Amino acid sequence: MISLYRITILGAGVNLALALLKILAGWWGHSQAVLADGVHSLSDLATDLLTLLGLKYGAAPPDEDHPYGHRRIETLLAVTVGVLLGATGLGLAFRALTSLHSRPPETLPLWVLLPPALSLLLKEGLFRLTLRIGKELGSPVVIANAHHHRSDALSSLPALVGAGGAALHPGLHFLDPLGSLLVSGFILRCAWRIVQPGVTELCDGIDVEEAQRIREEVLKVKGVKDAHRVRARKHAGRTLVDLHIQVDPHLSVREGHRISERVKRFLMARHRRIMDVVVHLEPYEKGPNPEASPSPGPREDEDGDERPSARP
Repeated sequence: MISLYRITILGAGVNLALALLKILAGWWGHSQAVLADGVHSLSDLATDLLTLLGLKYGAAPPDEDHPYGHRRIETLLAVTVGVLLGATGLGLAFRALTSLHSRPPETLPLWVLLPPALSLLLKEGLFRLTLRIGKELGSPVVIANAHHHRSDALSSLPALVGAGGAALHPGLHFLDPLGSLLVSGFILRCAWRIVQPGVTELCDGIDVEEAQRIREEVLKVKGVKDAHRVRARKHAGRTLVDLHIQVDPHLSVREGHRISERVKRFLMARHRRIMDVVVHLEPYEKGPNPEASPSPGPREDEDGDERPSARP
């Protein structure tokens, strides 16, 4: 299997070659669309470098200051890639709007269509390969970089349409800005799909649906009477689980601990993306359980003093 480093280095090499080819073709062929497409390829090269940094420093082992490791560096850089992608989309949209009333371009040579056509084919293939490897190995920054490859492939469409229309007939110059507006919409959508989950993870947002599924699975473990306060938060493509289980109150501490270990092994065996499970053990009591409230507030102790709850 191709490693994360190799697929990223491959993408960087392709981006560098395509950027130089499109910039030279746009310059010598007097095509603004092809020239802009080459500049966009240079932005892809920048995200490749960010991806390599994330893979290098995110793979560092856990230490005293970072007990969960450093993989969230990948998430931070993935959000950065998404922001750059969004800025590129906005830039393309602005350029398209400002060029709607520009003068028709001169007739262009047909050979200027070759670089964007080659870019469309190569970057689409690179997108599919990078996305598959990123998902298989659980790397959010590589997945984000894959979407940037797709955006570069899509950005070649207005270059093809605009330069092709100008090459066939100067009166078809309006196809370039219209195509750019359409592609910028796709790019902004890709940027949102990258930034939104990354920001949620960095803010310790939980996956409610996954937490519900985990609770239903935990209830199937032998010895578990009930489960609540299940929290599943993302950690650079992996999942951290924190939950409370209730067991028979007459069990010994040793037996209760065995059940909690059984729950942990059960979840980690069924979900390879789960990197750690913290199980809190509680005695089972029939009827409503006040500890299961998702919004614990201040409570009174036996002496009547109001103290804040120690529970999260």
